Amino acid sequence: MNHRNPRVIYGIDLGTTFSAIAYVNPNGEPICVPLRGEEEFTIPSAVLFVEQNEVYVGAEAINNSWREGSVLVEFAKRDIGLQNGLTWRFAGWEYTAEEISALILRKIVQQLSQDRRMSPVRDVVITHPQYFYMNQKEATREAGELAGLNVVATITEPNAAAIAYGLAERATTQDCTILVFDLGGGTFDVTLMRVGEERVEMLGSDGDARLGGMDWDREIVELAKQEFAHRSGEDFDSVASPEERIRLRKAAERAKMELSRADRDRYRLFIQAGGYTLPLEISRAEFEGMCRYLVERCIERCERLFQQTGYNWAEIDEILLVGNSTKMSMIQEELRRISGREPRIDEYPKLMVAKGAAIWGYWVREGRTDARWVTPEEEEPSGLAVAESPQVSGRTAHGLGVLARMGGRDRIRILIPQNTPTPHAAEETFYTIRDNATAILVRLYEGESENPNACCPIGQILIEDLPPRPEGQPVRVKFEIDHSGRMQVEVTDIRTGRTTIKEINRDLIRPLQGISFEDRRRHLSEIIVR
Repeated sequence: MNHRNPRVIYGIDLGTTFSAIAYVNPNGEPICVPLRGEEEFTIPSAVLFVEQNEVYVGAEAINNSWREGSVLVEFAKRDIGLQNGLTWRFAGWEYTAEEISALILRKIVQQLSQDRRMSPVRDVVITHPQYFYMNQKEATREAGELAGLNVVATITEPNAAAIAYGLAERATTQDCTILVFDLGGGTFDVTLMRVGEERVEMLGSDGDARLGGMDWDREIVELAKQEFAHRSGEDFDSVASPEERIRLRKAAERAKMELSRADRDRYRLFIQAGGYTLPLEISRAEFEGMCRYLVERCIERCERLFQQTGYNWAEIDEILLVGNSTKMSMIQEELRRISGREPRIDEYPKLMVAKGAAIWGYWVREGRTDARWVTPEEEEPSGLAVAESPQVSGRTAHGLGVLARMGGRDRIRILIPQNTPTPHAAEETFYTIRDNATAILVRLYEGESENPNACCPIGQILIEDLPPRPEGQPVRVKFEIDHSGRMQVEVTDIRTGRTTIKEINRDLIRPLQGISFEDRRRHLSEIIVR
């Protein structure tokens, strides 16, 4: 079948450990595109620098990471958009998490370009965790732009999953409350949603940026290293070659998968290092015991979400499992035990997010909605196996406020609290604190604390060239946030009527090195991706 359609908008799940891409075919069905062979729909989110202008991306990156002088980068998503996030230096260039992500996106585009049946990848919708700060959301968009893509929109992963499930695959048309439990390779999201025939409404969300399937793998790796030291008298990391370290990591991941099967109670792996080959047999009970604390971390986030929203397990109609790590039996069994319900899991849970993003892109392409979340007044999309007029609404992932003097100390004044339904607008009048000031500086923050050090700065607005006047002059600050989570801030000096409006987006100039966005994109475009 020829899939070349006008302006196909692809959905991309840019994951911490694996990434996927999907589109909606002419029959209105969301389809994930194979990226490795005919049956593998994901690629590892890994980049290996081997030469000044050459990288391996995906499985090839991990398989070649033993090469001398190479630099392997994995899990970059955990640092994307963070002010003090990790960077990776190679051949004189300091690579940010956004640039690593751009190289992963280039690999995905390159894979699809080899199939003449597919439309070129140009317009995309990219997903991100619900709990991302604005800087991280904008950094996700920037990664797509650095890869040469037109990022039509970014969308939260739980909303994408809910769209794929609630508006495309759900059998019933009755309203129900769904807990979207998204445990991926490197991050965890839990979101409470109300899904009906005509609406998907987010009720609240929580998550952990440092919790995912890789943490289960790490427990097996650490057990293997301890066993190796006990039986050989050697330290694994001291005697193992790069290839042997890779081999142990893969063996640990395989063990996790095998011990998650209903018919496997034990699994044997082999630890190879320093001339030793030592068998290690792990029982399911042992695996679940040493990873129990990780399961409890997931449940703690669920309980915290219930505290925020006023819901409880008894009020949940369905639990939707998203992310490949939800295949682990210990996750399903704990949710079954604590909720009294059978969790729902798709055959390929790791693909639901990409499918939902593709559906959103399809709606945009059809001209039935724009790149923001739709409002009830807008014409609603149709044409898939969904309700006639679905509506999707979101919530703020974090509180949004300004730095203000309170009780003689600089504190954060929250104007829009965490988990506020979007779209939303809020305003408040503040007062200047210095005599004869000719400028007003409003610093913007995201977070839940009054302590500025516990929140994330997201920008500032400056009004200059004002006439000198005494302190105590009124300044109005207005926040407006749309369905997609993008925010506009309006600051007005009431005495003069001077107003400055700013949309909160990511500065495209790298602050430390002073390298422009275009120079960064040019540098990445010159790299050969294999």
